[in-house]
Amino acid sequence: MGRYDSIKYPLALILALSVCSLYGQRVLEADLDRFNAFNQVENGWCASDATISLLLPDSATLWLFGDCIVGTKVSTFDVNNANATMINNAAIIEDDGLLRAHFTGTWQDPGSLIPSVDGDIFWPEHATVENDTLKIFAVRIILEDTGVPGFNFRVGTTHLARFTYPGMEHIRTEEVPFITDSAMRFGTHVLEEDGFKYIFGKKDTVVNGLKYPLPMLARVDSTVDEPWQFYAGDGNWTYDCRHAVPVGDRPMSESFFVHKMNGKYHLIMHEIWLIGELYILEADALTGPWNRAASGGIEKKFAVINSPEKNFTYNLFAHPQFGNGDDLLISFNVNNSDFWPIYDDTRHYRARFYQMDVEEALQAAVPDTLDIWADFTGTGTGSGIRTADRGPAGPHLWVHGGTLHLEDVGSPRLLEIFGADGKLYLSRPVRSDETVSLEGIPETVLLVRLSDRDGPVVRRIVNTY
Repeated sequence: MGRYDSIKYPLALILALSVCSLYGQRVLEADLDRFNAFNQVENGWCASDATISLLLPDSATLWLFGDCIVGTKVSTFDVNNANATMINNAAIIEDDGLLRAHFTGTWQDPGSLIPSVDGDIFWPEHATVENDTLKIFAVRIILEDTGVPGFNFRVGTTHLARFTYPGMEHIRTEEVPFITDSAMRFGTHVLEEDGFKYIFGKKDTVVNGLKYPLPMLARVDSTVDEPWQFYAGDGNWTYDCRHAVPVGDRPMSESFFVHKMNGKYHLIMHEIWLIGELYILEADALTGPWNRAASGGIEKKFAVINSPEKNFTYNLFAHPQFGNGDDLLISFNVNNSDFWPIYDDTRHYRARFYQMDVEEALQAAVPDTLDIWADFTGTGTGSGIRTADRGPAGPHLWVHGGTLHLEDVGSPRLLEIFGADGKLYLSRPVRSDETVSLEGIPETVLLVRLSDRDGPVVRRIVNTY
């Protein structure tokens, strides 16, 4: 190494550190107050995922959740598992700082807010209030063995669950008749503009043999009960969903949020396939195009989530009614690959909240790094979480010439390679650093899972030859 090189590399390091100091941790700031608001919810709510909100006409907030634990707590985050029940959906009404859970039955014997139908359950999406009726979009979930551990279900069609408001009495749940394409799901985010009510959704679309959920958009003039119009491209709308087209080529997570600021629209999302990355896209219209950067879209990764190996994150949503000045409150879900630790410490199954500077997210040269435990260590004394439990960064993987290279494996593990649609292409043990041929596996985005007794490590790779 010459004298010039000996100076150049320290200088490069200094410049890199300077960039990090300018941009790191400017986009997102942990909102402990918002997190702590859910520590003591009336009527037995302990933990859940989904965490979707709607500002109600009376200025209260409706919170919608997927699978929930309802029961009694031993301490702030420790649940008595002998006196707790898992239900498939629930709601919380927050009014003047008081939060009360809503579901059927009692907290000692609870049932889902949206009742099951013929053994199928419902996971809520966004909602709207029309006159005195709360209408919650919900996806029907068919429980069955898919062969993919942790994903033993099939996603069904979009339904509307109707409730009286403010009484929260269930009226009925029925399939949305205007969605005749079973690959479509609507209700991800509902917003009103220019006299229309816009309803975002996704459509499972096969690209190069793999299934991706691409963004879709519908609208109604006043009520979701009238015939829907679906975006058909080039500014056109159609009443026939079979003629609808995606409003972008960016694969979407099941939950995302569209925010308007300074005449622009911003779609904020968690990366799909449980990859701990947060993205923001910008467009001039609600119709996008919401494209990948590789297709000319404005797309920025603004945060990378650092979590223990057994924890994973997914599905972002925003809650503008709780924004701090120019910031936007966002949340994403945290879950655990093991079931029982959730009862020891419900922070394994609680959303994390952050105040987000949207302008900084669009300009960030370096993504924020979020440590989901370090950012929330001040929330209580629940058992089961220590910084030392996070372990090392984990295995390093990369692909070259149709070969998967694995380094820093550390211990014997089970290697599994999945397609984006959950199809298992390869399963075999690995015991140390090695290379694995990807011959016969599609040249596209894949998920690699390395599992040992401490849990799985999931990485995303692109298979290229």
